[in-house]
Parts: sequence; structure tokens; C-alpha cells
Amino acid sequence: MAFHRRALSLIGRGLSFYWALMICQIGVAAADSRPIWQISGYGQSLSIGVLGTPAVTTRPSFGSLMFAQGIRPPVDGHVQLDALVPLVEADDHSRGETGIAAAADMFVRTFSRLKGVEPGQLDATLLGSSAGRAGARLVGLLPDTGNYRRLLQMIRAGKALSAAQGRPYLYLATLWSHGETDQLRGTSGAAYASKLALLTEAITADARRISGQEWSPPLLAYQPASQLAYLARGKPETPFRPEIALAIRSAAHSNPDIFCVLPLYIGDFRDDIHATNLTYQEIGKYYGRALAKLVHARMAHAPVPPLALDLANASWSADGVRLRFAVPHGPLAFDTQWVAAAPNMGFDLWTADEQLIPDAIAGVTIVAPDEVRISFARPVPSGSQLTYAFGRPGDPARGGREYGPRGNLRDSEGDDDRYTDAAGTTRRLDNWALIFEVAKP
Repeated sequence: MAFHRRALSLIGRGLSFYWALMICQIGVAAADSRPIWQISGYGQSLSIGVLGTPAVTTRPSFGSLMFAQGIRPPVDGHVQLDALVPLVEADDHSRGETGIAAAADMFVRTFSRLKGVEPGQLDATLLGSSAGRAGARLVGLLPDTGNYRRLLQMIRAGKALSAAQGRPYLYLATLWSHGETDQLRGTSGAAYASKLALLTEAITADARRISGQEWSPPLLAYQPASQLAYLARGKPETPFRPEIALAIRSAAHSNPDIFCVLPLYIGDFRDDIHATNLTYQEIGKYYGRALAKLVHARMAHAPVPPLALDLANASWSADGVRLRFAVPHGPLAFDTQWVAAAPNMGFDLWTADEQLIPDAIAGVTIVAPDEVRISFARPVPSGSQLTYAFGRPGDPARGGREYGPRGNLRDSEGDDDRYTDAAGTTRRLDNWALIFEVAKP
């Protein structure tokens, strides 16, 4: 009897909580007239949290929303886009944390700080979704594919549900988590960058057509850093070079609506390719912070500040090269605590025909808040390539911050931006240098 009374009591409390939550949602929906801004993940398996179990961002924050089906379409295919509920991450078979809820939370925190208001007073509500597809190459995510139609279906649903509540709607941004399959299959960097630009333009055109907005939704991307793990899989077309990482950086340099935010060599991985749940959450936080800075600058008609630590200029001399970086939050630092030390802090010199010169670099020194000097053991010929975070022949066929191709250069934004993850680890949100190469003239 005591067991039954306890069970009934728990059921009663659960029902009371359920109806209280529903009444609260109805009341908020009826009273809330703030615009709804939708962000959507898109890409392949990392965009939908494959192997990211258990989900860790499981508490609603700041009124952010998702579709009733969850952030991504369920594995069972039961699509439910006819209602909005609080945005939280959840497990669905082998899929867990996507980073979308963390991105929304970080966006609200950063954007409200930039506007000088409390997060709960922000005059917009985030709607988070993800339309990615595991294993999809970029060509399988372009317009006129089923995957792209699913993305548009979510945009239409966001617009329709916002209109039903009498709330303005904006498709704000796409969070692009992709590149690994194209790296595996040997897609050229030029082809990838070109198609990524076409995708970004198509999303802008379709979002404007569906919603009537003038806003150009930016595409924010990471750089994959799993090329050595894929090289070990034996595909003859798989390059040693981080072809897709370089292509994403190139696309960001040439397109005002594409932004490369972070390199994935700072992450932890379940299988050297798919991230852990805590790394998915961290990726989301980087996306959310960068997006907030970007949106704030654009809406203020101001230049967009650096969103990633990226090479800006290389000045070569007979005995070395001086590298100046665009730095979001100086000064620069070498960090071997979070990312395991790489030879020369991740810098290497190669011949013009891509042969490593292992002893060419004599020293790597930070010489200014935004500059690094690489000194050479001997003069190097024109056409030599300086690279960062490429890895070396013979390195472990791994990915991630301990064993994968990586570098140790970061800025100091983590002095101000840090958080404690579900495992109790303090994570600094420093900006780590993007993967790059530069040739000696």
C-alpha cells in the first residue's frame, strides 16, 4: 500500500508539473509578441549530434524554442512541425547533443551583453532547429535535394508558427557542420568553396522568398580536422592535406555571408570523427557567441569584428617569417594544457612539392599581442609552404586535441568567457588559430 501511495503521489506531482508547464506555455505564447529568430544547423552527422549521447543541454533557457518534434527530425520519421516547445537537447537512439541549444543560449547571453540589457529582456526569441543528414556530401545538401527541402520545410514552419502567434519572423543564420565526407571522398578545395557559396546564396534567396525578410542569413562554419583519421581508411582519393578545412576558410575570405568560426582540433571525439557530447555543446557556444557579435555589428551598421583567430598577413625575410593575426581578444598565447603540444606549436615548413622539411624551423615566438615570428634554421626557397595544424606524415591516424593534427596558438578571450561543463571541467572559450597555409613569394 505504501508503494502504491508513493506511486500515485509521484504521478500526481508529475501531472501537476505537466499542466503547470502547459498553462505557463499557453500564457507566455499568448502574451509574447517578441520577434522569433530562427537558427538552423545544417550539414552532415555532426550537425545532428551523432554519437553525442547523452545530451547535456537539457534545461530551457531564456524562452528559446524548438519544434515539437525536437531539434532534428526523429529517427522514426515522425515529423511534427505544428507546435513550438521550449528548446532542449534530447537523445534519439545514437544521436544526442547537437549544440543548437547551447548556441541559442550563448547567443542570447552575448547579444544581450552587447546591447547592454539583461538576457531575459532581449527583444527577440530564438528558435533552434537542425536539418542535417548523416554522411551527406555537399552536393547532397544543395537546392533540389531532399535534404535542402527539409531545411526549407523548417523555415516555412518557423514562419507559419510565428505568424500564427502574431509575431514577426526572421531566419537568422545557418550553422554549418560539415566537410568530413567531402574530405574522405577527395572533393577539391576549389569545388567545395564554390558550392558552399552557391548554397549560402540559395538559402538567402529562399529565406527572403518565404519570410519576406531583407536580412541575409550568414552561414557560420567550423574547420574539420579529421583528415588523418580519414586518410587511414584507405580511400585512394583522400588527400593528406586538410583540403576542406582550407576550402571553408577560403570561402569565408571571399564571401561576406560565410564565416569560419573555429577549428575542430580543439575538440574531443568518440571515434576520431564524431564529437563527444561536451564538444558538441562547446561548438554550439562558439557558434552562438560569434553569431551574436556578427548580428550586433550588422544591425548597428558597423564593421564585423574578427570572429576567429586567423592569419591576416605574412612578412617574409631571409631567415624567417613574421605572421600577423586578426585577433578577437588579445593577446596571443601558446597553450599546451588544453591542446597537447605539437611540434613547433603546429607550424611546419614544406617544399613546393609538399615534402616536409622537419628541421627547417628553428624557433616559434610570440613577438607582439597579434604577431608570431617563425625563424628558420637556413634560408628557404621561394614557393616553400608554411602550414599550421596540418599534422605530419607518420602521425597517429587520429583526430582531436590530444593526438590529431593540431596547433597550440590561441587568443585570450577565455579570460572573460568560460564555463563549467557537465563533467566539472572548466572550459575557456578562447579563439584558436584557424588551419592555414601560406607560400613564400
